[in-house]
Parts: sequence; structure tokens; C-alpha cells
Amino acid sequence: MQMAQERLMFELYDAYDAEAQLKSIVADNLTHPENLLNETREFIERYPNFYTCYVAFPPNYYPEKGKWYCLSSYRVRDSIISSVFGDEQHDYFTREWYKGAEMSRETGYWSQPYIDEEYDEPIFTYSDDLSDEEDSLICVISLDFSVRWMRHLLEKLKPFEEAVFVLYSSNGTLLTSSENLNGEWLEAHGEKGKFSDDGQWEVSHRTLEPVGIDMVIAVPTWYIWKSLRLGILLPFGVFLLGIVVVGFLIRRLVNDQKEYARIETEKEVMAHELRIAHDIQMSILRRDFPKDKAVELYASLLPMREVGGDLYDFHCEEDALWFIIGDVSGKGVPAAMFMSATVNLFRAAGKRFYSPKQIMEEMNAVLSENNPSFTFVTAIVGCLRISSGELLYCNAGHCSPIIVNSRQQSVTSLQMEPNIPLGYDGKYQFIEQGCMLGEGDKLVLYTDGVTEARNSERQMLGMARWTEIVASREDLQQAVKQYTGQAEPTDDITLMTIRKITPVQPVTLRVPNSEDQWPVLRRAIHDFGICTGAEKKVLKKLEVAAEEAVVNILHYSQAVEIELVISHLSGQTGIRIQLIDDGIPFDPTAHETNATAVADRQIGGMGISLIRQIADELQYQRMDDKNQLTIIKHI
Repeated sequence: MQMAQERLMFELYDAYDAEAQLKSIVADNLTHPENLLNETREFIERYPNFYTCYVAFPPNYYPEKGKWYCLSSYRVRDSIISSVFGDEQHDYFTREWYKGAEMSRETGYWSQPYIDEEYDEPIFTYSDDLSDEEDSLICVISLDFSVRWMRHLLEKLKPFEEAVFVLYSSNGTLLTSSENLNGEWLEAHGEKGKFSDDGQWEVSHRTLEPVGIDMVIAVPTWYIWKSLRLGILLPFGVFLLGIVVVGFLIRRLVNDQKEYARIETEKEVMAHELRIAHDIQMSILRRDFPKDKAVELYASLLPMREVGGDLYDFHCEEDALWFIIGDVSGKGVPAAMFMSATVNLFRAAGKRFYSPKQIMEEMNAVLSENNPSFTFVTAIVGCLRISSGELLYCNAGHCSPIIVNSRQQSVTSLQMEPNIPLGYDGKYQFIEQGCMLGEGDKLVLYTDGVTEARNSERQMLGMARWTEIVASREDLQQAVKQYTGQAEPTDDITLMTIRKITPVQPVTLRVPNSEDQWPVLRRAIHDFGICTGAEKKVLKKLEVAAEEAVVNILHYSQAVEIELVISHLSGQTGIRIQLIDDGIPFDPTAHETNATAVADRQIGGMGISLIRQIADELQYQRMDDKNQLTIIKHI
């Protein structure tokens, strides 16, 4: 008997779960109502105990479909008919099942049994509303099932053949009874409450909520005395307990259905908000890629979810192309917020600072200031001097970019200093690095979502295969898509490529002949030295030599303007610095400074003697009425 009760509960649960499934299907297809007619048909096919399924929307819910819009599927003998109906002649808004669902939001509406013209047996109608989070009606879902089905379930639940049951409607009308009750017996005892009149029956009443159906279980008195003697009355008690549990289960399931519908609606709202967040995040990313005669840049970001934590940005400023690529730890909305903050910090710092190192340190200080969750960002900030090909960059724990050398037909990864990611230590001092891009060279930057991308067999792309792709393909994004195929993405995928198109030109600066212009000239020499790979000691000495030469021009040439030209020696074996001024003829190499005079000078240090000690070559010539001093240092 216990198995029979479990079977009954299972079938009742299955019926209520079916209605909850239908609600979920409707909620998922609200933006595509044309799909719902087929869904109602499949529902009736899947659950043979239901005769009819309605999904009825309130007036003008879909304005383009008119005032009435009701989708239905119902059984006619061995066929299922599906249709869309509703008009003045078939105004379902006035039907009991629709009005009842509108008025009974907590329990749903249960009809009294009735005979439908299509079916030769009594049926029930159950209808319930589907509402949004503001409790506004979305639609009414209605289902018809037979009294015969309820009777079939109860027959399975009977603990023994002698027990009988009778079902009454809430107004006392007899609905159905056990198969072992004949017509005469029902005529004598069929009215509600008559079972105990003759003393031959012990009766228990239970109300099946929220249906409102009264179920009477009756056991002959003689069987009870027999059971007491034989000790077999326990099944009857278990049976009654099962009825109570079934009623409780039905009530709980109805409440669960409403909660499920509410959650589904909230999920739809959340999905809508995430789509908006996705659009906002994508709008932050720049799309105005520079594609002029000097440089090309292209970038793409494919988030794993609606929103992601990868980032990129860039801007051009005269002869400089500034850029950033990065990857925020974590996923979802928190990572997206950190991503947006990082991009905005990069844009703000780029207006105040002149080097990738300074920009990186400013961003790190702000991101580390209030970061209780210890979210961090790996990133590369760089600056390409387009004409000269100088590439200055600062790394914060990010993947090493790849350079494709067009002249040597080689592919190499840039060497990276092990700087920490942004967001950990606001006082960290980053190390700046550099290299040179020649004509036709391409810089490829990416996030770890590229190298860690997996195909359908869960194999990672890997660095070796990625390097081969970079060497042989132009459309890198398409190459990654081809590798992953239909596999689910495991991370955001972001790419940025920068190609220098024009030949390398010397660095040229013109500044007024003023002492406060030396930092500008020094920074140009320093940046060029870093990009050419000069050792720190060599570069420092070269800066000292150039400073001494500039001091000589300031003090002796009477020039109005100083021009600085920096270039490579042939084969990039050294650095050539040329200082050109429009002053009076003055050859510093012909005026050796003695020690006493040097000691008396306030600026300029050891003068031409110091320059000779540092430089590998020192040349002077007067050309076009200008002084031209050349300092050459092998590196």
C-alpha cells in the first residue's frame, strides 16, 4: 500500500509539475509568442491525462495581434487540434476559468465538474495566472482533466478491497465513487454525511486543498473489529495519513508554481539588464581604429558572458599611438565594473603623464586605494612613436606580446619585466621597457583567453600553436574561432594588432635655446636608448654627454633654437645624436677646457673633456650657417 501511495503522490506531483513547466515555457517565449501554439500542442502530447491547454493573454497584451489572443490545443478522439482564437463571439475574458484565475491569485481556480460537449465524462478545469514581479497579469494558463483520472488514482490508493471512497464537490454534489459501490448503495448512502447513520461504517472526511473536493473514506465496522483482532488496522491509518500528505503536497506545489514563475520573470528582467550592461560596456570600447598611411590598429573583444573583464583602449596624439590591453580577475558584473574603471583611468592618466610607466603607476595607485575584494588587473600600457618606430611599454603581469618582423620573417615574444598586476600595491615602482618596430612590423597583443581557448575535445590552443597562427594568418580572430569550433568559451577573448607601415625616420625635436628645455631633450634621448636596447649605464653616460653639449650651446653659441636628431647607426650597432643650432660659429672640439675653468662653471660639468671620454666618436661641422655637433655611442 505504501508503494501505491507513493505512486499517487508521484502522479499528482507530475501533474502539477507539468503546469509549472508550461508556465516556464510561456515565460521563456513571451518575446516570441508565435512559438507558443506549438508548445501547447507538445504539452498535450506529453501529458495524456490533460484534455485541453489554454494560454490566454489579457486585452491588447500584444497590440499587433489585437484585443484577443488565446492559444489552445485540445484532444478530439485520437487527434490533437491547435488553434488561436478570441473575438466578440468567443470572448474568453468572460469565461469562468479566465475570471477565476484573475480573482484567485494565491490558489488558482478550480471548477466544479461538468460535461463538455467534446467528452462523454465529467471533467475539471484548473486555471492559474502568470504574473510579473509587479504582480501584473501576463496571461492565464488553463488545463482540463477528467474525474475518471482522479478516480483511477484513488483506486490505486485503497488499502484493501472492503474500503470505499466517495468524492463530493464543495457544494455536496456526488462526483465519483469506488468501483465496488453499486447504484442502490449509492442511492441509500450517496448523500454527504449518510455513511454513519446506520452504524455500519466508520467514516473519515478529508478535503483535498486547494481543489476544494471532499473525499470520504469509509470502512465497514465489522472489518475494523476484525482488524483489531488480526492487528492489520495499521494500513488504514497510513492510508489516511497519505491523504493528508497529498493535500499538503498539492498546496505546496501550487505555491511553488507561483514562486517558479516569479523567479523566471526575475531571470528575464536580469537577462534584460545584463543585455543593457553588455551594450554599455561594448560602447566604452573604441572602434575608430587608425588606418592611415603610417600605422594600422585593430582590436576585438568577445566576452564569455553578457559582460566580461577584458579591456582595450587606444588614442592617437600627434606622432604617438597610446594603447592598453588588460584582463580583470574574476568574471561577470564585478569584473565588468573594474574593467570600466581601468579604461577610464587610462584615458584620464594619458592626459597628465608622458610615459607608460607613469600612467601605469597612476592607475595602480587609484585601483589599489580601495580594493577590499583584492580584484586585480593584468595589463600592458604602451606608446608607439609612429615615425621613428620607438615602442615604449610597461607590463603589469600580462601575457607577452608577439612581434612579427617583416624583414627577417621572424616571430618573437617580447621580453617582459615581472611587474605585479594592478590593484595590489599602490606604491609599487614599475619598470619601463622598449623595442623598435620597423617598416611592416606587426605587434600582436592578446589576453590569456586566446592561448587558453579550448576546442571540442577540451584541448587548449597553447602558446606554440598560437605563435604559429600569428606567423601564418592575418585574421587572427577567425583563426581562434575555427580552433574552438562549437565548444563553449572558457574565458573572454581579446586581441589587438598594431602594424607600422612607413619606414623608420630619425627622432627630430626643435626647442628654444633655454635651460628649461633640457628635460624635453633628455627624455627623447632616454626613450630612444631604451627602445634600442642600450644598457642603463651606457644610456646614462650618453645622457650626460648630451647634456654637456647642450650646456655649451646655451653658453657660447648665442643660438635662438636647438634641433636634436637621434638615429641608429647602420645595423643598429650604435646611437647617433646630432645637436644643431643657429648660433654663431662655434666648434667646441677646438676649445679644450682646463680643470680650473671647469671647476668654476656652475652648469655643464666637465665640458668637452667629459664628452670625449664618453663618446666613441665626436664630430663638428658648420653647414647651412648652423653648428652641427655629432655624438656617436656604440651599444
